[in-house]
Amino acid sequence: MPRFFAEMIDYPAACIEDTASVRHITGPLRRREGDELAIRVGLQGYRARISSVRAGKVMLEIIAEETLRDRSSRSVHLALCLFDVKELEDSLRSVTELGVADIHPVISARSSIRSITGARFQRWEAIVLEAVKQCERRTIPVLHRPEALPELVRGEARQWGRRLFAHRDAAQALREVQASDAGIVIGPEGGFTEEEVIMMSSDGFVAVSLGGTTLRAVTAAITAVGLLGCES
Repeated sequence: MPRFFAEMIDYPAACIEDTASVRHITGPLRRREGDELAIRVGLQGYRARISSVRAGKVMLEIIAEETLRDRSSRSVHLALCLFDVKELEDSLRSVTELGVADIHPVISARSSIRSITGARFQRWEAIVLEAVKQCERRTIPVLHRPEALPELVRGEARQWGRRLFAHRDAAQALREVQASDAGIVIGPEGGFTEEEVIMMSSDGFVAVSLGGTTLRAVTAAITAVGLLGCES
């Protein structure tokens, strides 16, 4: 059962009024007055009972508080060089469920997509929120606006605890990296250019291998977040 985003009106009263959620609750889930729902207000989870459904709004009464948790205490930052839109959207869902802290869409030299419309970016934000709703994680990952790879490397990425980029021929394996805060750049289907590898390496990034086989970008992104976020 998903945990829906709600607004507190006057505790213990709360409501859900975004159209998609109301339709989901009253349609496929077939929830009616008196039924219970899992909701969240900010970072706090609650068990609530539906008090009424009217005019596209679900009114709720809080029953109890419920603790929300993250999958891992580690902070994992993911930079994805743009590739096939459908596969990229699949990766957004999966890495959100795996606990990624933030996601940077990146335009690299071999990216098959060179720009993102406002409508497409809003869809990506909705995908991330739906994944948060489904997996019940506590924090909501930040989805950054697309930027060129050099801008990421010389900007936001310098705040990452460990800076990594996926490279098939790297001497170090990603599974060997142990860090409480790390970020990784996943290249496009055509890989990084030699100039991009030199640029990242000279700025302190370390090349890491995800294994002996060549992974598609979507698989590499999911694998990287899963390995970096795994606590022993």
